[in-house]
Amino acid sequence: MIPSRTALVLLALASVACSRDPRTLLPRETPTPAELSFGAADRAASTGNVDSALATYRQAIEMDRAAVRPHLRYVRAMLALGRRAELRRMYDARAAAPDATDAERTIAERLRTTGASSDLRRVYTLAAERNPESPWWRVALAEVEIAEADAWNERRLKAIERADRKEQVVAFRQSVRAIRAAQRALERAAEIDAKLAEVHLYRGFLRAVEGDLQPTAPARDAAYRAAEAAFDAAVSRSPDMVEAWSALGDVRFRLGDKRGSLMAFLEAAKRAPGDATLRVSLGVVLHEAERYQEAAEQYRYAAEIHSWDASPLLRMGDALADDEQWDAALAAYQAALKRDPKAVEAHRKTGTILEFLERPGEARLAYERYVEADGSRASSVKRRIERILRAEEK
Repeated sequence: MIPSRTALVLLALASVACSRDPRTLLPRETPTPAELSFGAADRAASTGNVDSALATYRQAIEMDRAAVRPHLRYVRAMLALGRRAELRRMYDARAAAPDATDAERTIAERLRTTGASSDLRRVYTLAAERNPESPWWRVALAEVEIAEADAWNERRLKAIERADRKEQVVAFRQSVRAIRAAQRALERAAEIDAKLAEVHLYRGFLRAVEGDLQPTAPARDAAYRAAEAAFDAAVSRSPDMVEAWSALGDVRFRLGDKRGSLMAFLEAAKRAPGDATLRVSLGVVLHEAERYQEAAEQYRYAAEIHSWDASPLLRMGDALADDEQWDAALAAYQAALKRDPKAVEAHRKTGTILEFLERPGEARLAYERYVEADGSRASSVKRRIERILRAEEK
């Protein structure tokens, strides 16, 4: 698997969602006041109300300073905002207080590190040893290892592109090693609390990365189906977990289940109307289903939300072009370039449409701009320019 999204398109798409009624999901135990506060923070964060989310996370922390989960969520939100220095000062003060909790001291230690996987692994492992009855440090460890596995897999893919067999083997082995470490952490967390939605969430991420490593389609699909089952278990236990709904949509899309993928992304979007990435994901699924106008609307909303990002406008142009709305597609590509002159693919896409519309002079100009900008497909675009020039000479 990202801001404001109106409910209009969600209502329009609701008819394609699966018939599973959220009211039939597994009942949950009565939440504690801290859990209620934590849930309110998640809802605020999902709608883009960052200040409210942070305030509510802090409230959840104050209600139970020893609880690990609110600390972890608060830290993640603050780091994402680039407020590390402020966060470190706050936790250094908390850790120095006479009544400091182990969670506060652990987070303070974590913030004194560089954030490298080895440092986080060391801090969380020690915390887990001090708190053997808490699943949360194990979950945090699993998150670190899964991120590590994913990073090594990215290195493996780049090594394949370079035909670097040695690096490919090293990256594969390191990714597998991280996957096994994450598996051990999750198994321990599940032994402590098998009902924890986050255990299922990270198990899903683990299986998805595992699938990415598989050399054959049947093996990949088997891993992705295991991931799907884990994400489904996560949303059954915590229906408001946006991350799990989004991941469920992604893995179903990989499995070719467009209807199921759309249903999951819709569920995520209902809970996170301020997430532009979910809009783009909805657009991708609709685009693949050849529902081009609806896909374009999703991309349009994403572009409104992320007013600095040209990529949703490029996607919108693609959807409109596939719907043969040529003028609208050209306008979207021009809007992308206006937003970001480095979005040079808009020149190539513009040229393609203009050439198709038998406007060769304009197409050639668009292609030349692409070549001048050193676009990644410059060599093939040069051949298109040469073809147009030969036709003009006849």
